[in-house]
Amino acid sequence: MAQPNRNARQWKFLDIFTAMFFSLVLLFFLLVFTPFGDPLADSGRQALLLSTSDPKQRHRFVSLVELGEHRQPIDPCPPDSVDHMPCEDPKRNSQLSRYMNFYRERHCPLPDEMPLCLIPPPLDYKIPVQWPESLHKVWHSNMPHNKIATRKGHQGWMKEEGPYFIFPGGGTMFPDGALPYIDKLRRFMPIKGGIIRTALDMGCGVASFGGSLLAEGILTLSFAPRDSHKAQIQFALERGIPAFVLMFGTRRLPFPAFAFDFIHCSRCLIPFAAY
Repeated sequence: MAQPNRNARQWKFLDIFTAMFFSLVLLFFLLVFTPFGDPLADSGRQALLLSTSDPKQRHRFVSLVELGEHRQPIDPCPPDSVDHMPCEDPKRNSQLSRYMNFYRERHCPLPDEMPLCLIPPPLDYKIPVQWPESLHKVWHSNMPHNKIATRKGHQGWMKEEGPYFIFPGGGTMFPDGALPYIDKLRRFMPIKGGIIRTALDMGCGVASFGGSLLAEGILTLSFAPRDSHKAQIQFALERGIPAFVLMFGTRRLPFPAFAFDFIHCSRCLIPFAAY
Protein backbone atom coordinates (compact mmCIF):
# COMPACT_ATOMS: atom_id res chain seq x y z
CA MET A 1 0.00 0.00 0.00
CA ALA A 2 1.44 3.35 -1.05
CA GLN A 3 2.37 5.63 1.77
CA PRO A 4 1.13 9.30 1.58
CA ASN A 5 3.77 11.83 0.70
CA ARG A 6 4.45 13.46 4.01
CA ASN A 7 6.65 16.08 2.29
CA ALA A 8 3.74 17.51 0.15
CA ARG A 9 3.13 21.12 1.13
CA GLN A 10 -0.39 21.91 2.41
CA TRP A 11 -2.06 25.12 1.21
CA LYS A 12 -2.83 27.47 4.02
CA PHE A 13 -5.25 30.43 4.17
CA LEU A 14 -2.36 32.88 3.83
CA ASP A 15 -1.20 31.17 0.63
CA ILE A 16 -4.68 31.32 -0.90
CA PHE A 17 -5.08 34.99 0.06
CA THR A 18 -1.66 35.85 -1.43
CA ALA A 19 -2.47 34.08 -4.70
CA MET A 20 -5.82 35.89 -5.01
CA PHE A 21 -4.17 39.25 -4.26
CA PHE A 22 -1.52 38.88 -6.98
CA SER A 23 -4.17 37.60 -9.43
CA LEU A 24 -6.26 40.71 -8.84
CA VAL A 25 -3.22 42.95 -9.26
CA LEU A 26 -2.42 41.23 -12.56
CA LEU A 27 -6.03 41.61 -13.72
CA PHE A 28 -5.95 45.31 -12.77
CA PHE A 29 -2.85 45.96 -14.88
CA LEU A 30 -4.36 44.04 -17.81
CA LEU A 31 -7.56 46.10 -17.73
CA VAL A 32 -5.86 49.47 -17.22
CA PHE A 33 -2.80 49.23 -19.46
CA THR A 34 -4.03 46.94 -22.27
CA PRO A 35 -6.96 47.11 -24.75
CA PHE A 36 -8.72 44.29 -22.86
CA GLY A 37 -10.31 46.81 -20.50
CA ASP A 38 -11.72 49.20 -23.13
CA PRO A 39 -15.15 47.53 -23.54
CA LEU A 40 -15.59 47.35 -19.79
CA ALA A 41 -14.64 51.00 -19.38
CA ASP A 42 -17.05 52.07 -22.12
CA SER A 43 -19.92 50.18 -20.54
CA GLY A 44 -19.07 51.74 -17.19
CA ARG A 45 -19.13 55.25 -18.62
CA GLN A 46 -22.43 54.51 -20.35
CA ALA A 47 -23.99 53.23 -17.13
CA LEU A 48 -22.76 56.31 -15.28
CA LEU A 49 -24.12 58.69 -17.89
CA LEU A 50 -27.48 56.95 -18.03
CA SER A 51 -27.86 56.92 -14.28
CA THR A 52 -30.95 58.88 -13.24
CA SER A 53 -30.30 58.76 -9.52
CA ASP A 54 -28.38 62.04 -9.65
CA PRO A 55 -30.32 64.86 -11.38
CA LYS A 56 -27.10 66.77 -12.08
CA GLN A 57 -25.63 63.75 -13.84
CA ARG A 58 -28.80 63.36 -15.87
CA HIS A 59 -28.79 67.01 -16.95
CA ARG A 60 -25.11 66.72 -17.89
CA PHE A 61 -25.92 63.72 -20.07
CA VAL A 62 -28.77 65.57 -21.80
CA SER A 63 -26.50 68.57 -22.42
CA LEU A 64 -23.86 66.35 -24.02
CA VAL A 65 -26.45 64.78 -26.32
CA GLU A 66 -27.86 68.16 -27.36
CA LEU A 67 -24.37 69.48 -28.10
CA GLY A 68 -23.50 66.38 -30.11
CA GLU A 69 -20.58 65.56 -27.83
CA HIS A 70 -21.93 62.26 -26.51
CA ARG A 71 -20.26 59.61 -28.68
CA GLN A 72 -21.55 56.48 -26.99
CA PRO A 73 -24.68 54.75 -28.37
CA ILE A 74 -27.92 55.35 -26.49
CA ASP A 75 -29.97 52.28 -25.67
CA PRO A 76 -33.38 51.86 -27.34
CA CYS A 77 -36.60 52.16 -25.38
CA PRO A 78 -38.79 49.05 -24.85
CA PRO A 79 -40.51 47.76 -28.02
CA ASP A 80 -43.97 48.77 -26.75
CA SER A 81 -42.94 52.45 -26.79
CA VAL A 82 -42.99 52.73 -30.60
CA ASP A 83 -45.74 55.39 -30.48
CA HIS A 84 -44.53 57.09 -27.31
CA MET A 85 -44.90 60.88 -27.26
CA PRO A 86 -43.69 62.41 -23.97
CA CYS A 87 -46.24 65.21 -23.88
CA GLU A 88 -49.14 63.00 -25.02
CA ASP A 89 -48.99 60.06 -22.63
CA PRO A 90 -52.49 58.47 -22.39
CA LYS A 91 -51.76 57.05 -18.93
CA ARG A 92 -50.79 60.47 -17.60
CA ASN A 93 -53.61 62.30 -19.37
CA SER A 94 -56.30 59.88 -18.17
CA GLN A 95 -55.70 61.11 -14.61
CA LEU A 96 -56.39 64.76 -15.50
CA SER A 97 -59.58 66.79 -15.55
CA ARG A 98 -61.97 66.36 -18.47
CA TYR A 99 -63.32 69.89 -18.10
CA MET A 100 -63.06 71.68 -21.48
CA ASN A 101 -61.08 68.66 -22.74
CA PHE A 102 -58.12 69.64 -20.57
CA TYR A 103 -56.96 66.01 -20.41
CA ARG A 104 -56.42 65.94 -24.18
CA GLU A 105 -54.04 68.88 -24.20
CA ARG A 106 -50.28 68.55 -24.13
CA HIS A 107 -48.94 67.74 -20.68
CA CYS A 108 -45.17 67.38 -20.76
CA PRO A 109 -43.41 65.55 -17.91
CA LEU A 110 -40.62 67.16 -15.95
CA PRO A 111 -37.14 66.69 -17.44
CA ASP A 112 -36.22 64.30 -14.63
CA GLU A 113 -39.19 62.08 -15.51
CA MET A 114 -38.50 61.71 -19.24
CA PRO A 115 -36.86 58.46 -20.40
CA LEU A 116 -33.27 58.57 -21.65
CA CYS A 117 -33.60 56.19 -24.57
CA LEU A 118 -34.29 56.17 -28.29
CA ILE A 119 -37.84 55.46 -29.49
CA PRO A 120 -37.59 52.27 -31.59
CA PRO A 121 -38.98 52.19 -35.15
CA PRO A 122 -41.92 49.92 -35.96
CA LEU A 123 -41.26 46.39 -37.12
CA ASP A 124 -40.24 46.26 -40.82
CA TYR A 125 -39.75 50.05 -40.92
CA LYS A 126 -38.79 51.36 -44.37
CA ILE A 127 -37.36 54.64 -45.65
CA PRO A 128 -40.44 56.91 -46.03
CA VAL A 129 -41.95 57.52 -49.45
CA GLN A 130 -40.55 60.75 -50.85
CA TRP A 131 -42.54 63.91 -51.52
CA PRO A 132 -44.72 64.58 -53.49
CA GLU A 133 -45.62 60.90 -53.88
CA SER A 134 -45.99 60.65 -50.10
CA LEU A 135 -49.01 62.97 -50.28
CA HIS A 136 -50.97 60.04 -51.68
CA LYS A 137 -49.37 56.99 -50.06
CA VAL A 138 -47.09 55.85 -47.23
CA TRP A 139 -45.70 52.50 -46.17
CA HIS A 140 -48.18 50.57 -44.06
CA SER A 141 -45.34 49.03 -42.03
CA ASN A 142 -44.19 52.52 -40.98
CA MET A 143 -47.62 53.34 -39.52
CA PRO A 144 -49.28 49.98 -38.78
CA HIS A 145 -52.50 51.45 -37.34
CA ASN A 146 -55.64 50.45 -39.22
CA LYS A 147 -58.28 51.97 -36.93
CA ILE A 148 -58.64 55.21 -38.92
CA ALA A 149 -58.82 53.33 -42.23
CA THR A 150 -61.52 51.06 -40.79
CA ARG A 151 -63.65 53.74 -39.15
CA LYS A 152 -63.14 56.56 -41.65
CA GLY A 153 -62.83 54.55 -44.86
CA HIS A 154 -66.30 55.59 -46.06
CA GLN A 155 -65.22 59.23 -45.73
CA GLY A 156 -62.21 58.80 -48.00
CA TRP A 157 -59.58 59.50 -45.34
CA MET A 158 -57.32 56.56 -46.08
CA LYS A 159 -57.38 52.89 -46.96
CA GLU A 160 -54.98 49.99 -46.97
CA GLU A 161 -53.85 48.86 -50.38
CA GLY A 162 -51.11 46.23 -50.59
CA PRO A 163 -48.02 47.40 -48.67
CA TYR A 164 -49.28 51.02 -48.57
CA PHE A 165 -51.82 53.26 -46.95
CA ILE A 166 -53.51 55.21 -49.75
CA PHE A 167 -54.92 58.71 -49.12
CA PRO A 168 -57.72 59.62 -51.58
CA GLY A 169 -57.79 63.12 -50.03
CA GLY A 170 -61.16 62.88 -48.33
CA GLY A 171 -62.30 64.22 -44.98
CA THR A 172 -65.28 64.11 -42.68
CA MET A 173 -66.96 67.07 -44.37
CA PHE A 174 -65.53 66.45 -47.86
CA PRO A 175 -65.63 62.66 -48.48
CA ASP A 176 -65.33 63.25 -52.24
CA GLY A 177 -61.84 64.65 -51.77
CA ALA A 178 -60.04 67.82 -50.76
CA LEU A 179 -59.58 69.10 -54.31
CA PRO A 180 -63.33 69.39 -55.11
CA TYR A 181 -63.76 70.95 -51.67
CA ILE A 182 -61.05 73.54 -52.40
CA ASP A 183 -62.76 74.32 -55.73
CA LYS A 184 -65.92 75.18 -53.79
CA LEU A 185 -63.92 77.48 -51.51
CA ARG A 186 -62.79 79.48 -54.55
CA ARG A 187 -66.28 80.95 -54.70
CA PHE A 188 -65.74 82.65 -51.36
CA MET A 189 -62.01 83.43 -51.21
CA PRO A 190 -59.14 84.06 -53.62
CA ILE A 191 -57.29 80.74 -53.41
CA LYS A 192 -54.95 81.65 -56.28
CA GLY A 193 -52.99 84.82 -56.87
CA GLY A 194 -50.81 84.87 -53.78
CA ILE A 195 -53.29 86.81 -51.65
CA ILE A 196 -53.58 83.88 -49.24
CA ARG A 197 -50.20 82.45 -48.32
CA THR A 198 -50.65 80.83 -44.89
CA ALA A 199 -53.47 78.84 -43.34
CA LEU A 200 -54.24 77.06 -40.10
CA ASP A 201 -56.27 73.83 -40.31
CA MET A 202 -57.94 72.96 -37.00
CA GLY A 203 -58.87 69.35 -36.28
CA CYS A 204 -57.11 68.33 -39.48
CA GLY A 205 -57.31 64.52 -39.23
CA VAL A 206 -54.60 63.16 -41.51
CA ALA A 207 -54.13 66.66 -43.03
CA SER A 208 -55.23 65.96 -46.60
CA PHE A 209 -56.70 69.47 -46.84
CA GLY A 210 -53.42 71.13 -45.84
CA GLY A 211 -51.42 68.87 -48.13
CA SER A 212 -53.65 69.73 -51.11
CA LEU A 213 -53.29 73.47 -50.46
CA LEU A 214 -49.53 73.20 -50.98
CA ALA A 215 -50.18 72.87 -54.71
CA GLU A 216 -51.96 76.25 -54.54
CA GLY A 217 -48.92 77.92 -52.99
CA ILE A 218 -50.54 78.06 -49.54
CA LEU A 219 -48.51 76.77 -46.62
CA THR A 220 -50.91 75.20 -44.13
CA LEU A 221 -50.09 74.30 -40.55
CA SER A 222 -52.39 71.49 -39.43
CA PHE A 223 -53.16 70.27 -35.94
CA ALA A 224 -55.36 67.67 -34.25
CA PRO A 225 -55.45 65.98 -30.85
CA ARG A 226 -54.43 62.47 -30.01
CA ASP A 227 -57.62 60.47 -29.57
CA SER A 228 -59.00 56.94 -29.87
CA HIS A 229 -57.65 56.77 -33.45
CA LYS A 230 -54.06 57.00 -32.15
CA ALA A 231 -52.26 60.18 -33.23
CA GLN A 232 -53.63 61.20 -36.61
CA ILE A 233 -50.76 63.67 -36.84
CA GLN A 234 -48.31 60.79 -37.19
CA PHE A 235 -49.84 60.02 -40.58
CA ALA A 236 -49.59 63.69 -41.59
CA LEU A 237 -45.90 63.85 -40.67
CA GLU A 238 -45.21 60.56 -42.43
CA ARG A 239 -46.76 62.10 -45.54
CA GLY A 240 -44.49 65.17 -45.23
CA ILE A 241 -47.23 67.65 -44.30
CA PRO A 242 -46.50 70.29 -41.58
CA ALA A 243 -48.55 69.32 -38.52
CA PHE A 244 -48.43 69.02 -34.76
CA VAL A 245 -50.45 67.50 -31.93
CA LEU A 246 -52.69 70.01 -30.20
CA MET A 247 -56.05 70.27 -28.44
CA PHE A 248 -57.82 73.62 -28.70
CA GLY A 249 -59.27 73.63 -25.18
CA THR A 250 -58.10 75.74 -22.27
CA ARG A 251 -54.91 77.19 -23.75
CA ARG A 252 -54.39 79.87 -26.35
CA LEU A 253 -52.62 79.03 -29.57
CA PRO A 254 -48.90 79.93 -29.49
CA PHE A 255 -49.04 82.22 -32.53
CA PRO A 256 -49.03 86.01 -32.82
CA ALA A 257 -51.87 87.97 -34.39
CA PHE A 258 -52.06 87.91 -38.20
CA ALA A 259 -49.81 84.84 -38.38
CA PHE A 260 -52.29 83.16 -40.75
CA ASP A 261 -54.32 84.53 -43.63
CA PHE A 262 -57.24 82.25 -42.90
CA ILE A 263 -58.24 79.54 -40.44
CA HIS A 264 -60.10 76.45 -41.55
CA CYS A 265 -62.21 74.07 -39.51
CA SER A 266 -64.62 71.85 -41.42
CA ARG A 267 -65.99 70.07 -38.36
CA CYS A 268 -64.50 71.70 -35.29
CA LEU A 269 -66.71 70.49 -32.44
CA ILE A 270 -65.20 73.43 -30.56
CA PRO A 271 -67.62 75.57 -28.50
CA PHE A 272 -65.97 78.90 -29.32
CA ALA A 273 -68.62 81.01 -27.58
CA ALA A 274 -69.16 78.73 -24.58
CA TYR A 275 -66.31 80.14 -22.46
